[in-house]
Amino acid sequence: MAAGWFRLPLTLLAAAGIGMAAPASSPQTGPAWSADPESQYLLDLQIRQRALGDGVRAYPVPEGTCVILGDLVTALDLPIKVDLAARRAEGWAFKEANRLVIDRAAHRVTYGAAGSEPLAPTAIRDAPDGWCVETASLSRWLGLTVQPRTDASLLLLDSKDKLPIEMAIERRERAARITRASMPLSTLPRVKLPYRMWRTPSVDVMVDAGVTYEAGSGARIDHRASILAAGEMLQMSYEARVATNAKGLPTGLRLRAYRSDPDGGLLGPLKATHVAIGDVDGIGSPVAGISATGRGAVITNRPLFQSVAFDRTQFSGELPPGWDAELYRNGELIAFSGADSGGQYRFDDVALGFGDNRFEIITYGPQGQVKQRVEQLTVGQGAVPPGETHYWAGVVDPGRDLLERKRGGAPPTPDAGWRAAASVEHGLDRRTSVAALVQTLSVEDQRVTYVEGTVRRSIGPAVFELGAARDTAGGTAMRGQALAKIGATNLAWSSFWSRDFAARPQGLTVTGEHRFSVDAPLKLGGDAVLPLHGDVRLTQRKDGARTIEANARTSVMLSRFNLATLLRWRQERPPGGFAARQQVEAGLIGSGRVGPLRLRGTTEFEISPSAKLRRAELSAYWRGTGTADWEGALAYEGRDGKLRGRLTHVRRFDQLAIAGTLEAASNGAIAAGLNLSFSLDRGTAGWRVSRQSLAASGSVRAQLFRDENGNGVRDKGEALEEGAVLTAGSRPADRPSGKDGWASVGGLDNFRPVAIGVDTSSLSDPNLVPAVAAQVIVPRPGVAAELMIPLAGGGAIEGSLLKDGGSAFEGLDLELVDASGKVIAAARSDYDGFFLFDRVPPGKYVLRLTEASRSAAKAASAALRSTVELQPEQAVVRLGPIVVKAMPRIAAVNQQVVSGDLLASR
Repeated sequence: MAAGWFRLPLTLLAAAGIGMAAPASSPQTGPAWSADPESQYLLDLQIRQRALGDGVRAYPVPEGTCVILGDLVTALDLPIKVDLAARRAEGWAFKEANRLVIDRAAHRVTYGAAGSEPLAPTAIRDAPDGWCVETASLSRWLGLTVQPRTDASLLLLDSKDKLPIEMAIERRERAARITRASMPLSTLPRVKLPYRMWRTPSVDVMVDAGVTYEAGSGARIDHRASILAAGEMLQMSYEARVATNAKGLPTGLRLRAYRSDPDGGLLGPLKATHVAIGDVDGIGSPVAGISATGRGAVITNRPLFQSVAFDRTQFSGELPPGWDAELYRNGELIAFSGADSGGQYRFDDVALGFGDNRFEIITYGPQGQVKQRVEQLTVGQGAVPPGETHYWAGVVDPGRDLLERKRGGAPPTPDAGWRAAASVEHGLDRRTSVAALVQTLSVEDQRVTYVEGTVRRSIGPAVFELGAARDTAGGTAMRGQALAKIGATNLAWSSFWSRDFAARPQGLTVTGEHRFSVDAPLKLGGDAVLPLHGDVRLTQRKDGARTIEANARTSVMLSRFNLATLLRWRQERPPGGFAARQQVEAGLIGSGRVGPLRLRGTTEFEISPSAKLRRAELSAYWRGTGTADWEGALAYEGRDGKLRGRLTHVRRFDQLAIAGTLEAASNGAIAAGLNLSFSLDRGTAGWRVSRQSLAASGSVRAQLFRDENGNGVRDKGEALEEGAVLTAGSRPADRPSGKDGWASVGGLDNFRPVAIGVDTSSLSDPNLVPAVAAQVIVPRPGVAAELMIPLAGGGAIEGSLLKDGGSAFEGLDLELVDASGKVIAAARSDYDGFFLFDRVPPGKYVLRLTEASRSAAKAASAALRSTVELQPEQAVVRLGPIVVKAMPRIAAVNQQVVSGDLLASR
């Protein structure tokens, strides 16, 4: 309260800003009353236990209490202008529909949508500080409860909905917490999520049904389904995906059982990070080509999130029919993909740059679903830490699902057939690593085995890799690669030379392949930057044929719209002196917003040998209300000259999402369809149905309760907390906790540690704090981790810092440290030395200065109080004045004197 009185001059200045300095209005007709400066008091403004502003000045009146209107307008940030000379105030309160007009000359007040009343003589009184308005009148005019508590120096506000200033404060608090969220996760307690012999799977279900009419073939009914299940069995995670064709018949079952541990704690001495059997991904090799996906088994201790090759990577994932995927690299839109026949998206041959590469994959569903996957890949030093060895071993049958509806038949690709490989990488020092790979595979129905050796070295802002390989057919191959960064420009080079190397597709015909690329930002002035990409690729064949490909790409962000353009040129020079053939193509992809519409579009042009539009599509998505959306699309297929239009209406419920679609084509075909999606999982509270995907990603369910006895377990009678918002890192849950205290957050990145906490601004009691600030879990697909979050009564610890001379010590950063050495709270001393730690859980702490503040203050010790104890029943612990003792200087002066005397005596 004392600090509030010190801020009184600032409040006076704020009040002057809205007209308080204008001439006083003429006296009000009514009972005689005059403002006595000795009777004025300052009330702290509070709503739902949240302090607002710097307080408001008030006076006692016969009817109770009146408060200075200017102070209240400033504290609540209301757009109300008070004109004392005209004896009129006008504006609106919290919503533009809640107009407020106070006309003292006409003795009338208009408020709300249709409220109006005569101005009572005692409603407003004149004071030297401005208009002093009686609190009962303010309650009616502002549409909230205004209750003075002069015994506690409080002015309490209450409203049904949160005020705009409350929500603004919450946004700032969330932003501040995001900034502070950089503390290492290793300092937080980790929640073990043990594997089970059986865990009922979470299931994502998507069903499509529709009817299509064409003049030539009549009506056709289609129905498809895609089901993804993820759970645990025999202490292993498993994923199963079943997809059907247009007739509703299953096309195959993709099944995988696996264990993943980012800390490398699998299989004892093998220290594996990933073990899998079923439908798995193979290893990539720059010599033999990109990795393959199919049935098989793998084991590795490589980091879970690592590029598949030196300067290239690939991304793949589940993508049900009707979904689309976009790929961004460092904020630049570089690729777009729809679902393939197997229900997956795939981005192959994605280039990497030296340093950090942040990839973001955004997938869009037919009911407005938006999912995000972020991968961070770093190229440069420390690919393999010094002294460490990474290994990979596995077998894969490319293109084959574990269980196929039809067995036999033609192979899916020319290089199909079982592959087996083993790879070892070892870090020699911080800049150098070596690797060896042996792989056997089938190429053109022939079994080939090859061995490859590699050396990687980083030099300054560049990294080089050289490798050589030999196969069992006697063929040899060599390759060289380099990535470098000069300023903001990324350079990449790779070359491949082959001599009858049969282990690579077309290896017997290709003798050389060379690629060079440049990524450079073009500054347009100010902060505007245009990223430019260019690459050229030369392929040489044994018969003398040669192919040259060149690509140019740029991406520009216009307001909230990201446009990427691509120009591709290809020339094929056949052997025998025949004329060269060339092809020029252009494309444009874009994504962003125009007003309330989310727009996405793609175009593909052929410029040479003939100019024509191959394909174009533009879609717009509009989120109308919280549960209903509209989507429209227009597409042109140049191959058959057909124009298609589509209109979709989406309805989202808590348990499911449903979309109805109407489509028509220029050839007279019409279609109507229905799409339904929902997810199921089972926890301790029983079965749960949700429209959010629960099988493809991790999720957390937590029950929040008031831990009255502090044992960390919910005992009988301890209340559940409703309306609390769960957080995962900086991401809040979509819905607060219900009456049963349960809250959930889904869509978490698999196998990436995340801190689970509570947004304390959402708690109904401001004195409540989580007994543990945050808990770390490692999410797994289809597993809803369940936590108990006890809430304890938090208190405040306050005091003031003084210098040795007795004056206030301003601007010092302080920390409260618990018995384990963890920083629980931080504060900074004010201009008067005052500091405050708010929402502190009960316990014993050490009060200390940060090292930077101790050094700046030249304090003798960082520790200020060895024991600060906050009891559960205490609301405030007042430490009083604390003197920051400075380091002694006498000893240093004496030492200089002694040294000087010794020198003088020599």
